[in-house]
Amino acid sequence: MAPRAVASSLEVRPYRLRLLQPLRTSHTTYQTREGFLVLAHEGGLTGRGEAAPLPELGTETLEQCGKELRRASFDHLPSTPAARHAVELALLDLRAQRAGVPLAMLLDPWARREVPVSALLSAQTMPELAREAQRAAAEGFATLKLKVGLDDDFARAAVVRDAVGPRMKLRLDANGAWSRELALRRLSELAPLGIELCEQPTEDLLGLRGETEVPIAADELLARDRSAAFERADMVVLKPMVLGGVLAALELGREALRRGLKVIVTTSLEGAIGRAGAAHLAAALLADGPQPSAGLATGRLLADDLCPDLLAPRSGLIRIPDAAGLGL
Repeated sequence: MAPRAVASSLEVRPYRLRLLQPLRTSHTTYQTREGFLVLAHEGGLTGRGEAAPLPELGTETLEQCGKELRRASFDHLPSTPAARHAVELALLDLRAQRAGVPLAMLLDPWARREVPVSALLSAQTMPELAREAQRAAAEGFATLKLKVGLDDDFARAAVVRDAVGPRMKLRLDANGAWSRELALRRLSELAPLGIELCEQPTEDLLGLRGETEVPIAADELLARDRSAAFERADMVVLKPMVLGGVLAALELGREALRRGLKVIVTTSLEGAIGRAGAAHLAAALLADGPQPSAGLATGRLLADDLCPDLLAPRSGLIRIPDAAGLGL
């Protein structure tokens, strides 16, 4: 289903978005996100795409991404993942607009129109973390996500659990920070808190599946070695920006579902355009049945954005608009 369009022009604009507060992971702390807005103009229509590279997750650098986009044409997509994602998404947006359907329906005619999403917590102190979790619960989120692989994992997870009670789903993301032995020990300690799943506990996920009661999700590993990810995890995390576009992520998601795995569509802390593309992807994959909540509520972490977020979650759900294309 490679998108094809004859565009009169391709416009590339750099951007820099600020986070409301720093987001700490096991590897780094994010305070801003930089990338490129891509606009494909053709026949009075404009398709929008976004490139937000994140090298630590497997994309090209910001500099490489810019070079790829400046060389891009509509007959040949860029080879690096974030740049390819941007041009492909702009062309898909155009194609869906011409067809008069939401992008999700272009990807799968049986796409769902509502996508349950989780909230990523970013507060630094324990009291702030408790308040943030309670606000998310009050906003209607049924799943919360917490970064781990830090010094105070159990205390922070326990604070969240105490703040929101036992019914809230709580998932963890270690970004590959642990060794196998440490992962099994940490997950054993955390399991009594009622953990829905843990994303990428170790870099290779070897020897984890079946050895812990916490389900294992492959994230960074999926971009490096899809066969290993399918064999070693209970579910896979689909980041279209990292995987080279919505279509590549859709193909991987359908393969995972055929293998009996669950799929979780998430963002890479990009702006509203990338998040919208990921939301349409998640809606298309829901045509095959319910999946764990998608990680698409990251716009709430940004102080500013690329455009008004018309697909922002409401009561823990993203609703796919009736408008053609991305709906932005």
